[in-house]
Amino acid sequence: MIIILTQCFPPRIGGIENLIENLSLELSKYHNVLVLADQNNNMLDKLYDDKLKNKLKIKRISGIKFLRKRRKLKELKKIINKNKVLCVIGDSWKSFESTINFINFSSVSSICLAHGNELIVKSQRHRSRIISVMNKISHIVCNSNFTINLVKQIGIANEEISSIYPGAQNNINLNEEIIENLNGKPILVTLARLEKRKGHKFVLSAIAKLKNKYPNIQYVIAGSGNELKKLKKLVIDLDIVKNVIFLGNINNSQKNYLFKKTNLMVMPTTDESNERSVEGFGISYLEAAFYGIPSIASNVGGTPEAVLHNNTGIIISNVYELDSVLKNILSDNNNLKKLGENAKIRAEKNFVWSHIIKKYIKIINKFDKKN
Repeated sequence: MIIILTQCFPPRIGGIENLIENLSLELSKYHNVLVLADQNNNMLDKLYDDKLKNKLKIKRISGIKFLRKRRKLKELKKIINKNKVLCVIGDSWKSFESTINFINFSSVSSICLAHGNELIVKSQRHRSRIISVMNKISHIVCNSNFTINLVKQIGIANEEISSIYPGAQNNINLNEEIIENLNGKPILVTLARLEKRKGHKFVLSAIAKLKNKYPNIQYVIAGSGNELKKLKKLVIDLDIVKNVIFLGNINNSQKNYLFKKTNLMVMPTTDESNERSVEGFGISYLEAAFYGIPSIASNVGGTPEAVLHNNTGIIISNVYELDSVLKNILSDNNNLKKLGENAKIRAEKNFVWSHIIKKYIKIINKFDKKN
């Protein structure tokens, strides 16, 4: 059995939620998998869990944070004491903070995922907590080489560390769910949480500058988050209400419809590490790539590993140059098509989950041999 400890799991929406869901499902093709997840919404959680009951065993832990940690540890102890557990995989060091000592006492191997944000140190005590946990982990899996460097910069001495890029979900064969009023030419998309670091405001400023040349340009913002109010105000201030659509969170069928009409994925992330926010990789660039859509990204965090400059998209070094970069790429259909084709080939070759999971299985098999 493999146990997955996670605070981030569907039906909640997000990049880590997406990763943990697909990791759990792919691992279930090789081993029995039990997911110990936080409970967020009783009704929605139950609907989701029932859908997957033939593939995964999911146990939800409820309560305030302090109680939830204690309940999760108690449940983990019961499971490990009654079952042969091959390894425990945690969504981050936080899921191991109260559990790793028992896991190691029980001679069970562990894999801790590292994404980026959770590794930004806010105090010396915080640094000590991260180091203490991560040095006790059997193997650390980072989502990019950038994140490996973050781990090392903190001072973590654990040498069992590797980089495994997240897999991306290809929804191209799903049924399509129509999104109304999607009729721009061209159509640009940002699919992400509405957070400052995602760079939405820079795209909006670029749209304002481009609308004279492209009066029917349409910028689609898919996702939810705390920047929504600011972004809507900015749209009004820039007089681009007719050129922008806010979709909120979308499901995979809507995503399929959206990407089949999209010309360009744009997410010029910024370095907000002073606010403990950084882009460790960027799965949505790859989701778009499955549709032959190139991306515009920035030279920040792990995004240059998700988008290859002048190969699968364009990496910009200055977000204030975004409008000129967009103007150049949108006026060159041959280059746009070529970048999109390269993005699709790379995504299908390197980022399907059936390929990614083999890298995890290789690590897990080493644990099995040791035992």
